Amino acid sequence: MSKSEITYPDRKISDTLLQFAEPLLDGGGPDANEAQMKQSLMIAWTVWNAVVYADVVANNQPLKSLRASTERDPQIKSLTEQMIDRKRTLFGDDQRLIGEYELYRKGGELRLRAEARSPSRKGT
Repeated sequence: MSKSEITYPDRKISDTLLQFAEPLLDGGGPDANEAQMKQSLMIAWTVWNAVVYADVVANNQPLKSLRASTERDPQIKSLTEQMIDRKRTLFGDDQRLIGEYELYRKGGELRLRAEARSPSRKGT
């Protein structure tokens, strides 16, 4: 895929990551603690980037590795496949990689900071 074909929606990647991770975050319920939220975001980040590498960069290795890591747990495997499908179906127009992200508190409120990266950039 050439650089001119890569699409970047006009929304913050942090908002997109939160929206994408919503099923995982909701799974923790209203009493989810910060560590559980961080775990959910890490899973979402991993799935998101693996799908971008597969679909945009044509590098299937991260997605193959992700799937292989879930083989022994049918519940985790099913959830992972649902998140892969969610990325492709609802967020297929967003071809950015998600770089570093941080869940932090500001004024007692949890916030998310994330950086978007181009999948065409070397070294990402």
